[in-house]
Amino acid sequence: MSGPGSYTTNAAAMWVSLTPWARVRLDTAQALVIEVAAQGTTRAILRAPLTRLPTAVAEVFGQPLAPGSRVVVEDTFGTVQLPDTRDLTVWHVPAMTWPGRPAPPPRQVSVTVAPVTDEEGLATAEQVIVAGFPRPYPQRGQLLPAMLLKNPAWRVWLAERDGEPAGAGCTFDDGDAVGVHWVATLPEHRSQGVARALMTSMLTAFAGRLMTLVATNAGEPLYSSLGFTAVSTAAWYRRVG
Repeated sequence: MSGPGSYTTNAAAMWVSLTPWARVRLDTAQALVIEVAAQGTTRAILRAPLTRLPTAVAEVFGQPLAPGSRVVVEDTFGTVQLPDTRDLTVWHVPAMTWPGRPAPPPRQVSVTVAPVTDEEGLATAEQVIVAGFPRPYPQRGQLLPAMLLKNPAWRVWLAERDGEPAGAGCTFDDGDAVGVHWVATLPEHRSQGVARALMTSMLTAFAGRLMTLVATNAGEPLYSSLGFTAVSTAAWYRRVG
């Protein structure tokens, strides 16, 4: 599988790997619904190109929300049409794949990249991702729980520039594809080759493997220059309490 389904399959496996930190509420051929209490988020990942939400997913997505909580539907295929309501936002982003060709050579920059191996390194990488996007997770472990360090499918990568934390990201290997998630660079280190160094390290580590990601608008030019190809325009729908 090398189309948008490769990202969907990887993302679903990634979230399931976080149980019991994350709780599976629904797991069918059409959708995975998972609740992440630490983030106040219920997330639905659609596993097939659908024109409307499965009933069970629609019920979850339409439920009343506590203040600060949110529900998210990831439609990587971009085929679901949800009604335009005041409390609904949608984010259109390209789903991209990299077919496992040789990794491009790294540029000569003062950036070092390595997987983290302990909880302090994990916390540093998490802080970089939270600040780099930014993401609404101020407490340690809300995005990257310590259990990731014990799961060989996960790698959390930390980039340092001139000895200072500058960028971070994660990879998850589901056995068929390697998903790239949450690549971020701190504002003061942008346009210095940090994200490229991160990605080049990941591509080199998984040379010959299919890799997949969903790109932000800021990240798409970099991924395209590295050889990633857009396979769909994903639509992520969100409601916030």
